[in-house]
This record gives sequence, structure tokens and C-alpha cells, in this order.
Amino acid sequence: ELSCSPSSSWTRRVWKARELGTARARGTRALMADKEDDKYEAEDFSKYLPESAKKDQPAQKWQFYQPEQSSRVNQCFQRIKNGAMLGGALGGSFGFLYGTYAAIAYRHILYIPISVVQAGFGFGLFLACGMVIRCDDQLPNRRLTNFPTDHVD
Repeated sequence: ELSCSPSSSWTRRVWKARELGTARARGTRALMADKEDDKYEAEDFSKYLPESAKKDQPAQKWQFYQPEQSSRVNQCFQRIKNGAMLGGALGGSFGFLYGTYAAIAYRHILYIPISVVQAGFGFGLFLACGMVIRCDDQLPNRRLTNFPTDHVD
């Protein structure tokens, strides 16, 4: 059995709401009428707000995010970062395969994380360096061959 002490504020509100009626609207009004008895409800907390929050402020205008055209340096950095991540993932997976083989062959479990980190770092470094070389290109869509667009037999 649950026993509610009649001295608590919550139970006083519930009993007062029951006395005035169990309808939701009447119960809500009864709870709101009990504000004078509650010190927390009577407290004015607006004194803790800054002055700018006390004034009416206009509604915020929503704007769609339109990314700026990134500079060449940002594009190059993104390419290097993507190359390093791709190389790290590829190297880590090959390192896991080799490390698993080495751990079984030499019966030492620490070969797995060591080979994953070493191969991931190595592949990531080489792919990042390859992306640095690609960043040097002036034209983004440069063709290897220069065929004419209209071919005549």
C-alpha cells in the first residue's frame, strides 16, 4: 500500500483537486489556484534573466545553408584527408589479415593490433602523399588523351 503524507505539497494539491472535482479542466484550475501556498511557484525567476531576454524579440528567420565554394587549399586538404582515411582503412584491414595469420603462426596475440596500426599508418601515409600529387593538377577533369569530340570515319 502506498501511503501519502498529507503534509507534502503534492498530496495537498491532489486532495484539493479531488475535492473540487476530477474533471481535467477543473483539476488544472485547482492546481493553479494553489500557487499562493507554494513558495516555488510564488518566486519570480525573471530576475535571473539578462535584460535582453526580458524584451520581446523578433522571430528568427530561417535560412537554408548554402555552402560556399571552397578554396583550392581547402579542396586539397579534403583530398589529402580522404586519401589518408581511405589508406588507413585499407591498410588496417590488410594489417588485420596479416596480424591474424602472424598471431596464429607465432602464437602471440599482440601481432594483430601492431600490424593493424603499422599497415594502416603506412597505407594512409602513401595514399595521402598520392593525393598531394593530385592536388598539384590545375584542371580538375583533365583527360589523358585528347580525342576530338566529333569523330569522322
